[in-house]
Amino acid sequence: MNKTILIVDDEKDLCTILSDSLSRDRYRVVTAFNGKMGLQLVKKEKPDLILLDIKMPGMDGIEVLRKIKRMKKEIVVIMFTAYGTLETARKAMKLGAYDYVTKPVDLFLLKSLVKEVLGGVTKGKR
Repeated sequence: MNKTILIVDDEKDLCTILSDSLSRDRYRVVTAFNGKMGLQLVKKEKPDLILLDIKMPGMDGIEVLRKIKRMKKEIVVIMFTAYGTLETARKAMKLGAYDYVTKPVDLFLLKSLVKEVLGGVTKGKR
C-alpha cells in the first residue's frame, strides 16, 4: 500500500508542484489549503507524513502542529518556513516537528527527507 502524504499550505501552486512530484514517486498525496482543512484531513486520511507550512492565514502552522500532536503524537510533520521564520521553525521542532525545509522549497532536498522519513532511515542532526 502506498504511503500517504498530506500537504498543508495556502500556496496552491506549491501544493500542485509538490503533489505532482511526490505522486510520481508513488506516494498518495492529499492537499489542504488552510489549517482547519488540514486537521480534518488528518482525521479522515490518516497520513503517514504531513508537510505543513508555518505561515498561513487564520490558523498558523504552529497551532496546527500542536493540534496534530494532540490527536496523534507519533505522526511525522515536516514544516515549511520562509527565511525570516527560522526561529519559528526551531520552535516547531521543540513542539515535535521532525524537521523543517526553507522556502523556496528545494525539491531534491524535500524528496530526500520524505524518503528518509517514510523509508525508516535514522534522522541525522542539523
